[in-house]
Amino acid sequence: MPDSPVPGSSRVELWAARGEWEAFQIVLRDAAGASEIDVELDDLCLESGEACIPASSARLYRELFVEVIHPSPFGVTLHERAAGSYPDPLIPFADPYSQEPMPAGAPFDLEPGEVGAIFADWKIPPGAQAGSYAGAARVSAAGGKSALIEIRLQVWDFAIPAQPSVATAFGHSTGSIRAFHGGPEGDPAPGYEAIADRYFEILHVHRIDPLTIRGPVEFLFDESGELEPVDWTAYDESVGPWLDGSRFEDGIGVTRFNLGLFGPGRGTGEMSVDGYIQAAAAMAAHLKDRGWWERAWTYAIDEPWGNDDPDSAYARIAADSALLVQADEEWKDRVLVTSPYDERIDSAAGIWCPVTPMFDDWFFFWEPEADRTFYAERAERGEELWFYVCNANLPPYAGYDIDTRSGFEPRVVKWGAWYEGATGFLYWRATFWVDSDPWNVFLDLERFGEFAARNGDGMLLYPGDHDGTAAPRGSPDWLSIDGPIPSYRLKQVRDGLEDWEILRLAESLGAGDFARQQVERVYTRFGDFFMENCDDPVMYCPDDQPWTLDEQVLLDARRAVADRIVEILHAEPDKPEEPGGCGCGTSSAGEIWLALLALLGPAACGRLSLKYDC
Repeated sequence: MPDSPVPGSSRVELWAARGEWEAFQIVLRDAAGASEIDVELDDLCLESGEACIPASSARLYRELFVEVIHPSPFGVTLHERAAGSYPDPLIPFADPYSQEPMPAGAPFDLEPGEVGAIFADWKIPPGAQAGSYAGAARVSAAGGKSALIEIRLQVWDFAIPAQPSVATAFGHSTGSIRAFHGGPEGDPAPGYEAIADRYFEILHVHRIDPLTIRGPVEFLFDESGELEPVDWTAYDESVGPWLDGSRFEDGIGVTRFNLGLFGPGRGTGEMSVDGYIQAAAAMAAHLKDRGWWERAWTYAIDEPWGNDDPDSAYARIAADSALLVQADEEWKDRVLVTSPYDERIDSAAGIWCPVTPMFDDWFFFWEPEADRTFYAERAERGEELWFYVCNANLPPYAGYDIDTRSGFEPRVVKWGAWYEGATGFLYWRATFWVDSDPWNVFLDLERFGEFAARNGDGMLLYPGDHDGTAAPRGSPDWLSIDGPIPSYRLKQVRDGLEDWEILRLAESLGAGDFARQQVERVYTRFGDFFMENCDDPVMYCPDDQPWTLDEQVLLDARRAVADRIVEILHAEPDKPEEPGGCGCGTSSAGEIWLALLALLGPAACGRLSLKYDC
C-alpha cells in the first residue's frame, strides 16, 4: 500500500518446491525522486556453484496502484473497504509479445517521496537441485543511484505436480478482449487470434483452466428418431489440443473441463427426450473411448437457489439429470451445481459447488447449510465438493476484492477449500471488465447495484491495449501490449493453488493430520456474518478472526508442512516414523504395511488414515 512502511531490510528469503513460482516485492521510495529506475537479477546459485537457477526463469513487473473511488460495501473492523490507492496491475518490464525487445513497465520514474513497487516472480525449474541458493537483485536509477537486494532461496527436496491435481474452472470471454484489442473500426488486428490465445495461456501458467471447452458436434436423427452415426472429427480437433496440452507452451493439458453440453435444467433443446438420451449416451461413449471421460463435467443451470422459482429450477435439474443417468449412470457424477447440497436434487448432482458463504452456519445462521461433516459423508459416496467466490463474499469473508488491505485473501480462501475437503474451485469470470473504463472503474454498480458490486469482481486480468472497438478506453496511453496484464490478485490465486498441491501431497504421505493442524493456525472458517456485534455469537467480532490477518503465519505454516513432507520422503531407512505415519522402520509390521502401500499407491496412506504403533 502507498502508506505502508518501506521495509528496512535489503534481504529477501524465499522457500519453494520444485515446479513452483515464488514471488517477492521490492519497495522503493526516494525523498528526492528518481528516474530511469530498473532492476537486474543475478542467477541464483548454490554455494558450491554446482547448480544455478538462471535469472531468465524470473519475471519482473512494475506494480501499479489503481485508484478506488467507490469502495466495496460492508467492510467491518480489520476488514475495511475504503477509497484509496491499491496495488493490482503488474506491468511486465519488457513486452513479452514483441518480436524485438520493447520496454513496457521499466525503466520508470518516481516523484519525490512517492512509493513504488517491483514484483519479482521466480519459477523454480522442475529439475532444480534441492538446497540453499543465493543471488541478488540490483536496482539502479539515473545519477548513479543504486541498491542491492540480497536473495536467499531454499528449494525443498520435492516437487508439486506439473499437471495440477486441483480442478479449476475460471470463466473467460474472448468477446470482451475484442473490445480492447483489434482496431477501432471493429476489424480484427493482424494476429488477433494469437492475442486472444494469450489470455488463455496466462491463466494456464497460473494453474487455472477455462470454465468451458465446447467443441463443435452435431447430433442427427433419422426418420424413426434413431441417432445417426456421429462425426466426431471436428469435435476432437477442437477439444483435443486442450486436453493433450498441445495448445499450451508447456504441453500440459487441462485437468477438468465443462463440456458446455447437456447441462441439467436447460431442457433437451430441439431434441426429443429419447433423442437427448441417445445423444448423451453417444457423448459419454466417445469421451470414454478417447480417455477424456474422467476429466469431463457438465454445468447445471447456474445458482438455482437464486432463480425466480427455485422449486422449478431444482425440479428441472433433477429431471434432466435423470435423463442423463438413463443414458449412462456415470453422468450423475459429472453434474456440477453451483449450490449447496439440496435434497431436491439429492440424487441428481455429483459435484456440489457452493459459494463460500453458503457453507455451514457462518453466514446464513438462521438457515444453516451443509457443513464439512455432511460433505465428508457425501465424499464417501463418490461425490465432490468445490467452492467459488463472487460478489456475495462480503467481509470478513475472504474473496478477490481489489480494495482490501489483506492482499493474500485470494490465497487464504484456497487453504480453507482444502481444509473443508474440496477438490476444485470455480470462478465466474477473469475478464469481466467494466466497459466504460476497465483500468479506472472496478465496481460494476450498473449490473450489481450498491449491495452486491465489489471492486475487481470477475476481473483478474487487465486489457493490455486500447485500440479495439472500445478505444480509447483500455490500458493507459503509455502502455500497449498485445496481450493480458496480470493482477496481483491473480498471483495470489496461483500461490493458493500451489499451496493446495503441497497440502494434498502431505495428506497423500500420511501427514494429513499434521497439515490440518498447521492450516488451523491460518484458517478456522471462510468468514462470518457481516454485522459487527461481539455480544452476539452469530455476528462478526474482531476478537475472533475467521482467518489470520498475519500473512507471516500462513508462510510459517506452509514451511512447516513442506518440512514435514521432506522428512517423510527422505527419512533415514532405519528411523521409525511417528505413530500414524506411513512406515515403521524395519519392523516386520512396518514391512507388511509398506508392501501393502506399494500395491495401493502413494495416496493410500492418507485415504486409509493408518494408526498403529511401531
